[in-house]
Amino acid sequence: MSIIGDMQEIGKVLQKAGNIELYEKLISIQETSLKLLEENKDLKEKICELENQLKIKNFLVFKENAYYSVDAKGIEEKDPFCSNCWDTKRKLIRLHETPHHERWWCPNCNNYGGEIKA
Repeated sequence: MSIIGDMQEIGKVLQKAGNIELYEKLISIQETSLKLLEENKDLKEKICELENQLKIKNFLVFKENAYYSVDAKGIEEKDPFCSNCWDTKRKLIRLHETPHHERWWCPNCNNYGGEIKA
């Protein structure tokens, strides 16, 4: 049984016994426990998010005002990611070629990456 379930059972016993003071303390403990469980869940989600960002960071190389991902063998992808979006918001936004194919451009923040080399 869970902690909350155990507390509910104890609460029923205290209610039947007429011990209102202990019952109210138990309710207070139960509320604190729920808050702690929620905080624990939020912290676990944040840890997971940070671990994912760290994994991504280990496969990014910065050059020519953009990030490029590399695989485990060190082979670099052709299309870059926006340095502004990654550095400020930890979002990997793939850069697009400008209409005349002379530069990279971010559709998210309008930042320009390096020149496109033929």
